[in-house]
Amino acid sequence: MSLTSALLNANAAAAAGAGKKAAQVQLQAELNTDEEWAKFVQRDGLLVVDVYSEWCGPCIGMVGNLKKIKVELGGDNLHLAVAKADTIECLKRFRNRSEPTWMFIAAGQLVNIIFGADAPRISRTIEQELKNEELAKKGERERPQRAPHELTPEEQEVALAQEKLIVERRERERAAAATEREERRETRARRVDQHFADVCAGLLLPHAQKHLRKVSDALEPFGVLVADKCPLLLSKIEARRLAVEEPEMGEPAAVAALTERPSLALLLKKQPDKEGDIIEICRRALYGDGLEEEERPKKLVCDELRLDGVPGIYVPADRQQRAAVLDLLFPKMVGALVEPLPPPEAPHVAMMFGAWQRRAVLAAAAKCAARVLKHGFFADPNVAEPRLLCKTADQYEDRLDKDYCETIVLQVAVGLAEPELADPADIFPPGPPAELLALGPIHVSVDAVEGALECARFFPPGYCEPEEKPKPKIKKKKKKRQGENKEEAVDPALSAAPSTEGEASTEAEAAETAEAAEDEPDQDEADEDEAAVDKATSPPPMAE
Repeated sequence: MSLTSALLNANAAAAAGAGKKAAQVQLQAELNTDEEWAKFVQRDGLLVVDVYSEWCGPCIGMVGNLKKIKVELGGDNLHLAVAKADTIECLKRFRNRSEPTWMFIAAGQLVNIIFGADAPRISRTIEQELKNEELAKKGERERPQRAPHELTPEEQEVALAQEKLIVERRERERAAAATEREERRETRARRVDQHFADVCAGLLLPHAQKHLRKVSDALEPFGVLVADKCPLLLSKIEARRLAVEEPEMGEPAAVAALTERPSLALLLKKQPDKEGDIIEICRRALYGDGLEEEERPKKLVCDELRLDGVPGIYVPADRQQRAAVLDLLFPKMVGALVEPLPPPEAPHVAMMFGAWQRRAVLAAAAKCAARVLKHGFFADPNVAEPRLLCKTADQYEDRLDKDYCETIVLQVAVGLAEPELADPADIFPPGPPAELLALGPIHVSVDAVEGALECARFFPPGYCEPEEKPKPKIKKKKKKRQGENKEEAVDPALSAAPSTEGEASTEAEAAETAEAAEDEPDQDEADEDEAAVDKATSPPPMAE
């Protein structure tokens, strides 16, 4: 055989071998539906599945290693696949996760699972599970009996730890919300006490209005007069506010009575010569609070006015309730003397994205606009010391120098400011909106307590106040050259003499033209600026 023929045969053999390996390498399935998943898990041999989410794709860095292992070790006994958790029900527990997940399946059973892109560990696991599968086929080893949708012991441990952490965070949020609510109520009570220390509000429900005389007669011996009264039909939201102060007023029958017919708002005032707290006095007269057994009348006024389980009268039980009920029943009187508190802020978190995602982020934010409270653009992902670039998308678009490290941060509500006053249909699930989570944020506050601290740094007080616009520059009027005004008299002596005014004006015009040319950017420079105007319109380059 000639040397040429030998070389040709060697090349042909090498090409055949390379083609065989290439065919094996291409045996990586893409699973996107439940049907494709069910068909794949029925294959014989060891199945290695890279599970990914919509917003965090499969682990590209491991593709080369997996194909190499398949060619060198696995052969027909090793099958590779990437599976999209968002569209496969069996993998729903892996949705919205950025951590790489590797499932090892044999004979329809989950034999192992690895989280993270630890290439040496994954390679060792594949080699070990291939050996285990060979032993299992020979009957020398039993496979673990665990369906792919079931949690492994490690996952169960992690799930329990996460559940515990979530419970702790929710409790922390509830405690912080309760503390903030109590502080607001106490602040309001102090302000109202300064002007209405001897005044208390009361409410006679519709069915008890005919007993107004009985109420005034019960209060008069204790030194309290009905100083004012007015009919009032409460709205549903006002009825909920009253139910917050007195839960009994939140019963369906009481709410129906308050919202269907007018009640009677009472302004109760203590006489000047009477000592004591007016709230305690009113409660003692109408409810018998603080009375000794022998001092209590046979039937209290509050019991006489009750009808079919619905209270006939309500009087606040403490200072905080008194302030809230005065605000509810006599808002004009209180508002004339007491400055209202700022509206409560909903519990919120900070969500950070790359500025290059701004269009997708703002589009998703528009779908949940009621929950996006504030947003802004910042110089880098630093949460501890943020540096504000601008507050609006238009301002950011006008910036010529953009960079991949710049971010857009959103203050997002994860709950309602006053959930007890909200309609059940308006209550949304806790946590950040799914539309924003699907975009893969760089950072999300761990809970609303930490979110309040972070958002205070990103959006300090006064952030939403309108910015002062710079005053427009006043253009100086050009002086008219002599002789431009036709009506202006011309001295004959001057007109007769040779003038250099035309030459001077020509020089001035040339100077102005040169200055304008200097101000205008060079066309080549403008083209370069236009080409590099936005570094942040696409994702940052992948690290090599």
